[in-house]
Amino acid sequence: MALKPTVLLYNFTDKRRRNKVSTYCAMHGIRVRAVERTSYEKPLLTLVDKEAEVLFEGTAALTVGEEGEREQAPEQMDFADEMLVMCNVGSQMNPFLSYLRKEKVIVPLKAVLTPTNQFWNSVELYTEIRQEHEQMAGQR
Repeated sequence: MALKPTVLLYNFTDKRRRNKVSTYCAMHGIRVRAVERTSYEKPLLTLVDKEAEVLFEGTAALTVGEEGEREQAPEQMDFADEMLVMCNVGSQMNPFLSYLRKEKVIVPLKAVLTPTNQFWNSVELYTEIRQEHEQMAGQR
């Protein structure tokens, strides 16, 4: 299944910043989806691909990691930081990231959808990249 180039946005409450991302993406054939908190427990792949959403609908096992280690308690299924996830943007990724820097749309928590994380939910991805970001920031 070929996934359409997509950017998932989390907690982009500033309309000006959200519009800058949306405008760039529209000009370059990249779909943008604002992810609502009610969808945080769904596997990332289902947020990007409608076919996957239909296939995985009602499958509770996909809200848990492959080894069953990543299960989240309901009260942990939330976060307030902005996060951006790129899926299948390929060669458009570097120009997109350059545009964000030029326009001063700083989003410290960014990720790419991969075969490893595509079955994680949004909170699992957030937790992972937040830890990585903190480790990298601490090494400076």
